Amino acid sequence: MRQSLHMIVGMICIGTCIALSSCKSSKPVVNPNSPIVSTNTTFAADKYMSMVASNNSTQANLTAKVKVVVDVDGKSVSTSGSLKMKKDDVIQLSLVDPLLGVMELGRMEFTKTRVLIVDRVNKQYVDVPYSDVSFLTKANIDFYTLQSLFWHEVFEPGKKTAKASDFQYQDSGDNINITFIDKMLTYKFETQKKQGQLNHTLITNNTDQTYRFAFSYDKFTSFYNKPFPREMTMSFTTADQKTSLSMSLSSLKNASDWVARSSAPSKYTKANPETLFKMLVK
Repeated sequence: MRQSLHMIVGMICIGTCIALSSCKSSKPVVNPNSPIVSTNTTFAADKYMSMVASNNSTQANLTAKVKVVVDVDGKSVSTSGSLKMKKDDVIQLSLVDPLLGVMELGRMEFTKTRVLIVDRVNKQYVDVPYSDVSFLTKANIDFYTLQSLFWHEVFEPGKKTAKASDFQYQDSGDNINITFIDKMLTYKFETQKKQGQLNHTLITNNTDQTYRFAFSYDKFTSFYNKPFPREMTMSFTTADQKTSLSMSLSSLKNASDWVARSSAPSKYTKANPETLFKMLVK
């Protein structure tokens, strides 16, 4: 488990799309063209989405130390590492050996054009464009979707900027639930009504609710006068298994003095991303 921890970290974000996109149906449960729903007749979608967007970080960079805990059906393992991001450019997560604390176990890197995952323990890697990963293209997942998850933002899959009129809105007490539905998946964003702050993102399959991918945010801090979560938890639930990955961030900085592009050593073996993910989650 410890040897594949770094690979699970990288693939949990994109690999969940395999199961979410594998349940096929001739028609979705919910009409994606249904009108905006709100219990408040004076609700203004554009105004509310502007408030939600006002919570987004305006910094070009974010670096942080990170503690990671992966739990698979109650069995957990932890390690530490670093998270480094450049807006509209790259997301980079590096993990180190939990015992030695210095040796890098692996690295995940997303850019606008490619997915790179380096497995230093087993000396293998994945380095492919998004178009070559079928479970990403099926679920309409690209760099901007992944960036929104890590930067704590509401997103519209397949688009760089969310359009308010494409979403449905539901007043739920202290929260406003913002929902986008396409032919395959439903994206639900739970936001605080007063501040518009995003607390939880849930992605489900329209035809099988047993497949669920959630991304939760907690313990917010001020990052250059914008709220940013110090706790992020990804969880993936199927009928047979629940896997979660929790990240605790510290020492948040707007630092740009780091190498934004990685490469795998020439002696490493190139692996197929879909085969590798299916092997890891067995």
